[in-house]
Formats: sequence, structure tokens, C-alpha cells
Amino acid sequence: MPSIKDLFPDKWLRPEHLRGRAVTVAVQGAQVEQLFNPRSRRNEPKLVLEFHGKQLRLPLNKTQAHAMAAITKTDDYTQWQGHQCVLSPGI
Repeated sequence: MPSIKDLFPDKWLRPEHLRGRAVTVAVQGAQVEQLFNPRSRRNEPKLVLEFHGKQLRLPLNKTQAHAMAAITKTDDYTQWQGHQCVLSPGI
């Protein structure tokens, strides 16, 4: 069945992609990117994670970034590569 998702594939990981499950992933890299913030109507720096073997990336909010720093025991996001974390959909 044709779908608009075929024409406009997702770029970012969203809760529905996890299908209600917790998924363990390994960080491939983390970098700062300029992403559009609809509230401020301008581009702002955002920390984005990439995962081994996954196409979708995850922009982190402040809480998620602090959680990754706790998991990896460093706030240097360039050192997060190779660390594993569990992603689960929010409530």
C-alpha cells in the first residue's frame, strides 16, 4: 500500500518507532547541529546522537543529555561513542 512515509521518510527517531519496547543501542557518535526551533523561530545548537546500525538519529534535550553523561560517566560527548544505552518510549 502506498504511503506518504515512502515519499517523506523520517529523519529523527520518535517514540512510535520503538513500538512500545525498550531498545538497547550503541552510540556511533554525537555532534552539535543547528536545528530549527519552532518556538523561537530560529536555528539553535542541539546535540544529536547517531547509533550503530540505525538510520534514524536522536536530537537530545537537556534531560536526555544529562542522562547520557551519567550513563557514560563523562560530559564530553565526543567520548560517548561505543557506549550502550536503552531507549524507551515516554509515557
